[in-house]
Amino acid sequence: MRRLVWITVLAIVLAAPAAGFALGGDNDGTFSVKAGVGKVYVNFNGSAVGRLQRGFIQVTDVIAGDGVGFEFSNCDVERDKSDTTTNRNDTIKICRGANVRFRAIGSKYQILIRGSGIYLSAVGHGFAVLNGAGDDPSVDSDGTYSLNDLPYRSLPDFATTLTLAAPSVG
Repeated sequence: MRRLVWITVLAIVLAAPAAGFALGGDNDGTFSVKAGVGKVYVNFNGSAVGRLQRGFIQVTDVIAGDGVGFEFSNCDVERDKSDTTTNRNDTIKICRGANVRFRAIGSKYQILIRGSGIYLSAVGHGFAVLNGAGDDPSVDSDGTYSLNDLPYRSLPDFATTLTLAAPSVG
């Protein structure tokens, strides 16, 4: 029974970005991170799903109530920081732990992830900032990323901003 529940959850999680892409606007792009180590920040309008082997996730729903919302699972520590923000429309939650899963569907989100084993799939428009741990000599590989279905590349060693939008035709 437990396996059936996880298979169902996995199917829903994998279908969400595809549904978001199908419902998205003409300027939506795709973004993916595999086995990331370091820091990933995404500020976008769209949908994202992912998991984190060990670390910290902060999700800000900039316009609360305009989409399905966001969820965490497997948090060792979960905090709601919504009451401490200057903008009362923001919903901010933090999750810290191991084998954390998350989803943020159909809204304007800011997602900050720090840790190891970062897996993220997002569709929408906005920007991402990547800072892999490749400059840390104790890390063999800092993972890879792909933008708009291009081949995967190593996460940059220093903070690098990418535009999340549909690829230009030309």
